[in-house]
Amino acid sequence: MPRMRIVLTSDLHYDVRRSQAPTEHIAREIVRIGGDVLVLVGDSASTDLAILERVLGLFDDWKGPRLFVAGNHELWVPPDGDSLHRLNHELPALARRCGAVYLEESPFLAGDVAIVGGVGWYDYTFRSSALGVPLRFYQHKISPGLARLDERYHHLVDGYHDLAPGLDDMIVRWMDGQRARLDRSDVELTRLLLERLRAHLSDAAGRAERVLVALHHVPFHALVPRSVSLSFAFAEAFMGSELFGELILEFPQVRQVFCGHAHRRKIVQLGRVTATCIGSTYTEKLYDVVDL
Repeated sequence: MPRMRIVLTSDLHYDVRRSQAPTEHIAREIVRIGGDVLVLVGDSASTDLAILERVLGLFDDWKGPRLFVAGNHELWVPPDGDSLHRLNHELPALARRCGAVYLEESPFLAGDVAIVGGVGWYDYTFRSSALGVPLRFYQHKISPGLARLDERYHHLVDGYHDLAPGLDDMIVRWMDGQRARLDRSDVELTRLLLERLRAHLSDAAGRAERVLVALHHVPFHALVPRSVSLSFAFAEAFMGSELFGELILEFPQVRQVFCGHAHRRKIVQLGRVTATCIGSTYTEKLYDVVDL
């Protein structure tokens, strides 16, 4: 018999109408199968945190602890908001109100098992060099084609001669650029969250024989799905950062890693570590069961 059953799901997007019925269905299914620990791996909701509370409420009949991490959508805030304040203050307060556990604050330990998690982030290390998109477009989270159409971003194209033919056909915007409000660059935020994860992994590794990691963003390039369009090829840059994966592999206690964000299921074996992108979409919600 397993000592502990952990159930993980991600990307419920309960704020989106077409995701509501699938989320309610999978919540009933997860409660029915039961387990010891539930982990929601980000993007459960979005700007309105009342919806995140409702998501946690869908699992009120879950018998064990309910753990969660933020996704990038939970860091979307109103025009006068502050995404880091939300990450570090509003979400911990919500967890306390709901009787849940917020992994961005500290690891969860039960016996000789620890669960470590966080939002993760991206530093463009996953961007496709084959596209030939200059770094400045990733930093502004807008593709060359759309920048040429939006006068607010003409400064990214006017006077430059470094755009390869065909890039004007790439019309996409990464919405974190409009809705996440940060006081630092993506690279700086990645470094901040990387050091936080390092501290949590060190803490957990000192107290547990086995560590499971749950990050919203993708920590291994091998988990990034193959591009099916120019738009997704541009979006690869925002899937995550290899730095998180490199850090995770430093800790021999880690055997399983789960992430969300990419909306496509994929499992890879990286030495001793089994890494899973859970793969929920807006209309099909998936979950994983880990028996330890």
